[in-house]
Amino acid sequence: MAAVKQFLMESAPGTQTVLNGKRYLYFGGTSYYTLQRHPEVLKAAHEAIDRYGMHSSTSRGGGGYGDTPLYDEVESAAKKFFDTEDAAYIASGYLTNVAALRVIRERQGFDVIFQDAMSHYSIVDFSKSFGLPVVTFAHRDRGDLAAKLKANLKAGQRPIVLSDGIFPVPGEIAPVPDYLKVIEPYNGLLWLDDAHALGVIGPNGRGTYDHFGVKGDHLFHGGTMSKAFGAYGGIVPTTKALATGIRDGHVMDGATMPPSAAAGAAVKGIELLAAHPEWRAKLWANAKRIKAGVKALGFHVDDTAVPVVSFALGKAEDMERVHEELLNRGIVIQWSHYVGAGPAGVLRAVVFSTHTNEQIDRLLSNLKALI
Repeated sequence: MAAVKQFLMESAPGTQTVLNGKRYLYFGGTSYYTLQRHPEVLKAAHEAIDRYGMHSSTSRGGGGYGDTPLYDEVESAAKKFFDTEDAAYIASGYLTNVAALRVIRERQGFDVIFQDAMSHYSIVDFSKSFGLPVVTFAHRDRGDLAAKLKANLKAGQRPIVLSDGIFPVPGEIAPVPDYLKVIEPYNGLLWLDDAHALGVIGPNGRGTYDHFGVKGDHLFHGGTMSKAFGAYGGIVPTTKALATGIRDGHVMDGATMPPSAAAGAAVKGIELLAAHPEWRAKLWANAKRIKAGVKALGFHVDDTAVPVVSFALGKAEDMERVHEELLNRGIVIQWSHYVGAGPAGVLRAVVFSTHTNEQIDRLLSNLKALI
């Protein structure tokens, strides 16, 4: 199998994106509303960096001097958007898992970690750091989770289940109501890495819990500002107690905060998404259109509002051929080898709210000609 081709992005991501000096019709990333290039987001980023410099150059927590009004504004905007008591804004989405889970363990306690077999690197890497038993259950499998809980928990022990909210390669949603029924007898906790769900699914765009309409003291999630919101940094919408614990914890205290430009962009990105629910409706419509087209080509496709569709051909060589020929025709999708793709990878396309019907149909017609 040939080496995966490397690309240099030479424009802001959008439906038309310049890679290696060539402009492509782009279905290759997670700029769900293309806010990374929105003029109001860029203006907010410029104004923030002009006022506060690149960043505060020290940590925010632990009595440090690294706080600025910008970080408070991000958290205020986030708690309003997610309708939570508070929110904690940290250095990156990758760190939300460990930052929150350390505080959850201190405040509520858990004894054994159960993680989905297709969980993101940020879950798998950090779950090992707690020095607790870590048990992996079959992907999205309620029955296997129930069996693993029964087999691995001693009397009185409390489990925590770790999972992605939306799994980035297949675009599947974690079966949260099923998990809640399974962990209820154990007084269990559930943490979701909701990086691909925040701002995308749910009637209010608040992520996986919003999608299923569930709430509870045992439910926690966090994600990134870098996808739907067009900015950068990690966000944990949560209770006042958990957010305060994160701000006082090692991740906040030991890392410089996101650049001022990122924080300014985050505030504006949240405001724009809150003000334009029609963008989310268009994203869902585009997801439905591209999934219907891929399904018509003979592939199994989940019927959800997740704007990600993946499918595998018989051999890696076949996927490489299709990927390469689409590039020749000026169209980018991913030949992905990311978490859950398997050794041969999958072909993966991500649609934005800003893609037109004609652009989606162009991709589908070319796929039909090549597959």
